[in-house]
Amino acid sequence: MRLDRLDRWLLGTLAAGIVAAGWFARRDDATPAEVRPAAPPSVQRPLSPAQAPAPARSSLPVPADTPPNQRIQVERLLASHDPHDAFAAYELVARCAAFNVEHDAPVFDEEELKHWKGDTVPGFRGMTAPEKEREARVCDGMTERERQSRLDYLAIAAAADVPGAAIAYAREGPFGDPSALETRPDDPLVKEWKTRAAGQLAQAAEMDADLSALAYLAGENFNGSGLTARDPLLAYRYTTAMAMIYADMFGPNHPMARMNDEADLTPAQRDAEQAAARRIADRARERRKQAAPGGG
Repeated sequence: MRLDRLDRWLLGTLAAGIVAAGWFARRDDATPAEVRPAAPPSVQRPLSPAQAPAPARSSLPVPADTPPNQRIQVERLLASHDPHDAFAAYELVARCAAFNVEHDAPVFDEEELKHWKGDTVPGFRGMTAPEKEREARVCDGMTERERQSRLDYLAIAAAADVPGAAIAYAREGPFGDPSALETRPDDPLVKEWKTRAAGQLAQAAEMDADLSALAYLAGENFNGSGLTARDPLLAYRYTTAMAMIYADMFGPNHPMARMNDEADLTPAQRDAEQAAARRIADRARERRKQAAPGGG
């Protein structure tokens, strides 16, 4: 797959697809609004799970066959003081906030993946009427304070290097306002946020070998953005690392293993970035071994 240009939509969709596939695959059909994946916090220092503002208790009646209201779910998640649960709380609130506006949400469906029509992100479809009704009950009554509190939950997760949180943090932007990167680039708080966001993404890509972070940063560095300057070397490194990881996992003939960013690099630059990409791919292999049953 030759990439004469790294399209931000293409790689952004890939990154979102990687995150979302894991998100929806982990969801229990019996409790469709209880989620696990990913958008970022304020520039203020992240709160600890104990410090995060607890959502107000719901006084709404909940039918016995309906998943708990998002307020109750968030309260339970925060009570664990686990950054992974703080991220789940963030994602639940973010998902409900989006649903309350759009009245729909993407749903991962294996049948859609098997019979992809070519006009959507592979494997995803819109909600059915019963799914929308259940989601509406779960997301009912969200206040603006609860919606904004998602950024505090995300800050906890991103600071703890929870998978997926670095991308979510970057997508949310400073104070939950991505436009601040363009409108207030010299604001010290915006600069502080950029430093933190870039560091978290680099950690996820370079040290955690996270495929979604690699895809996200490949696009950001190829095109340039309010978060990162254009850097063809890093774009090439991350694209090459992704191809190597896919080759390790699925063999050299997998379409993603044949990704090729035709960057205009010198032979020395190409060799150096390929070596860096190989180190990332080796970390990914080691992490897969450790995660396997009986792994170290």
